[in-house]
Amino acid sequence: MRFFTKPILIAAAVLFFFILLSQSCTTIDASHEGIKVSKIGSDRGANDIENVTGWVFYNPFTSFIEQYPIYTQTKDFDSFQVTTRDGAVFSVDPTLNYKIQRGQAAIIYRNYRKDLPSIENSMIRNLVYNAYRDIANQYTSDSLMRSRANFENLAEVRLTKLLAKDGFQFEQITSGLTPPASLQAAIDAKNQAVQVSLRLQNQIAATKAQAEINVTAARGAAQALIIKAEGEAKANQLRQASLTPLLVQMRWIEAWEKGGSHVPTVAGGNGAMLYQLPASK
Repeated sequence: MRFFTKPILIAAAVLFFFILLSQSCTTIDASHEGIKVSKIGSDRGANDIENVTGWVFYNPFTSFIEQYPIYTQTKDFDSFQVTTRDGAVFSVDPTLNYKIQRGQAAIIYRNYRKDLPSIENSMIRNLVYNAYRDIANQYTSDSLMRSRANFENLAEVRLTKLLAKDGFQFEQITSGLTPPASLQAAIDAKNQAVQVSLRLQNQIAATKAQAEINVTAARGAAQALIIKAEGEAKANQLRQASLTPLLVQMRWIEAWEKGGSHVPTVAGGNGAMLYQLPASK
């Protein structure tokens, strides 16, 4: 009986050792920052935090490991409302990009003692909400719509400063700012009126251009008719000048020899001769 008891005890001890080892060893990923926190003391290790990397061995009964990602985080917050100085209610639906500054994980844990999702939904969310509410209250509704870029810039500057104080690095935020329905309707109506005005101006310009084209074409056609008429008149003058008695006589003889039914006829006063073609030879 004793012969079997000893191996069993050894096997149990080895099994217990491996179980303990698996619970007291972990790996800190390169994209994370790890801290080893002591469970001993009234402050639960708030003043006894050690930064750790790679393979880490620890006593699970007296300490634990917390890991924080140090790559860019994107947090899409729930939408909320802000009020301008003249009482208009705008909607804000912010999305924040940020990350933990390298070497700041211990400070973040010491201040909040929470994991990152919990910090996002509490401290960071409050910073974002309060920043937009305070800044929106500096504007009237009209000035906010005219100065939206400045509004966004003020929010970025404030959040950069506030997040840096707690060990976070601000990267980017989009507000998703939406005006109240009545103001949006007024903006849409104004934009539509501007578009209609531009369209009418374009139509007027096009009509004037077409009218100028038509006038130019008409002037060209009239000028062409005048030139044609002048040419025909000049040609007629030249024809009349060329009809000498000798030319008419030659034309008459040519027609007679061809046996035609029509020959030139010339009648004149002052004893001029009259040439006529008989009906047949």
